[in-house]
Amino acid sequence: MEPASPENNWRWTRVALLAIAVAAPLLGLYLSRSNLILALAPIFLSHLLLLYATLVPNCSWWGPVIQSFHTTEPEVWLTIDDGPSPAHTAKILDLLERFQARATFFVIGRRAEEYPHLITEILSRGHEIANHTYTHPSGTFWAAGPARIFSEIDLCAEFLRSTPDRTARLFRAPVGLKNLFVHPELSRRGLALIGWTVRGFDTIRRDPVLVAETILRGARAGAIIVMHEGHHLEKDPDFNPRCLELILSGLAERGYQCVIPRPEQLRTRAAGK
Repeated sequence: MEPASPENNWRWTRVALLAIAVAAPLLGLYLSRSNLILALAPIFLSHLLLLYATLVPNCSWWGPVIQSFHTTEPEVWLTIDDGPSPAHTAKILDLLERFQARATFFVIGRRAEEYPHLITEILSRGHEIANHTYTHPSGTFWAAGPARIFSEIDLCAEFLRSTPDRTARLFRAPVGLKNLFVHPELSRRGLALIGWTVRGFDTIRRDPVLVAETILRGARAGAIIVMHEGHHLEKDPDFNPRCLELILSGLAERGYQCVIPRPEQLRTRAAGK
């Protein structure tokens, strides 16, 4: 598997989706001569397909989304989004050290620029950083054009490349949503799009036990776990670290080790799944 060069494998799926989007109005116009309601059916279907490909986080119709990694050992990949956070990053790093766990931090470029010492601390303690856009436009990234996507990726990457001898080779879209312009931009930059196997909805839920239980139920060898930092600060400032502590403890009890997989271990599902 070549995570940096996905275009050839997924090109025809994208072409098919776009062809349907173009053909649907023409078919609808033809059918409108006999039945207006019937004429709307292909247009509705084409829009539904485009929205599904765009708004379902792990959908691989636009291009490959890595949702697990290959391993024969009881290993999982812990990924932590939305940092660095002055309230949480240091606590998270201490928890990872306590449980002898390694993680990949998908950082927001603007926050990394604001707290560069936390990026240095993440790297110096043996973890990995990855690109999570510069401003994390969660409400609009899925509808962004090439120029905006280009800017969000490169502004974040420009800062991350300045860290000591570590280049960010991975990308996660805000909330996991992407459109037809994302994969071509990633391919040109040699970046792989990372999804997840299981998430605990820790940005929405308020019960750390429920978050941990959800993650632990979905944990298996090769699973990608997504967690967050820097959320619920006003009402429950230690919520994210508490969730992580419960998860790390539960994984340890089950014999799982948190590792950072090698590039050759990353794998995608076939297009259309």
